[in-house]
Amino acid sequence: KKIAFTIVLNGMPFIKEQYKYVPTCFDKWYIIEGATIPANCTSWCKQIPEKYINKYKCSVDGTYEFLNEIQNDKIRVIRKNGFWNGKLEMCNSFMDEIENCTLMQLDVDEIWKPEILRNIFEYNDKPEHHTTYDFMTFKCNYYVGPNLKIISDNTYGDMPYEWYRLWNIKHKTQWISHEPPRILGCTRTLIKEFTKNKNWIFDHYAYVNKEQIQFKEDFY
Repeated sequence: KKIAFTIVLNGMPFIKEQYKYVPTCFDKWYIIEGATIPANCTSWCKQIPEKYINKYKCSVDGTYEFLNEIQNDKIRVIRKNGFWNGKLEMCNSFMDEIENCTLMQLDVDEIWKPEILRNIFEYNDKPEHHTTYDFMTFKCNYYVGPNLKIISDNTYGDMPYEWYRLWNIKHKTQWISHEPPRILGCTRTLIKEFTKNKNWIFDHYAYVNKEQIQFKEDFY
């Protein structure tokens, strides 16, 4: 099975773009919504200001209502009664439900082309490849404006330790950390140079609109 997961708080307009292709490319999409306290590997973050959360500790930009509309058998929305204990708890919220699958982390401001995902899955589905790697590392076009992106290698937006995005999960396991993304038992990577040469590159709209930048300034 192909499993995607996204953690989100105030994910507009990107969550709507993901909805256009994620359900058709994956068998299951876990969307974990809500605010976190500064804890574990994201303890360096700040407490999220009240203006960014509703009474359920969820989104105020329309994401909460949108997720209520789209959840179905293939899309499971997970929320908590109160604050999440850091992003690590969000990542682990569904892990006891999955095994023998391909898992992909999709941050809410990341957009993949469906044909690239299909090419990745075609390669990854070959059993012989699983003897050499447990997860894949990718390059992204890192946007720092509506029409401005960083494309250089091993610089801000493309550090060597960034963009672990696909894991082959054989048995039930847990996340060790969200930053960097690490799953217990997954230690061997298919390096970024390989996936880049295959043109398996995604678009990361990290800093493209005023509301998004203001939130990140307040949170980070």
